[in-house]
Amino acid sequence: MPGEAEDNGLSDEELDLYGYVSSSKRRVSVVTALKDNPMTPKQVAESADIRLNHVSNVLSELSDEALVTCINPHRKRGRVYRLTEVGDRVSKKVIQNE
Repeated sequence: MPGEAEDNGLSDEELDLYGYVSSSKRRVSVVTALKDNPMTPKQVAESADIRLNHVSNVLSELSDEALVTCINPHRKRGRVYRLTEVGDRVSKKVIQNE
């Protein structure tokens, strides 16, 4: 099937995103932290042991790539992020190959 790879059923686009995430320890840590539950940036920072300002930057990058989404963007504080469906599939590949 065009665009499909034999690698865990990920499409070529998803494999490209896997490469993007895997190329940064911080992106890997944030995706791994979000794999089971939605979290606030502060919770991600604590779980991944990364400074909050770095987590905010990574969440913005991952959001731009449609790997995470903010479920309450109208809030200034207490925003909650979760993996998208694509982000979930990519995270499984990332965690499998860690």
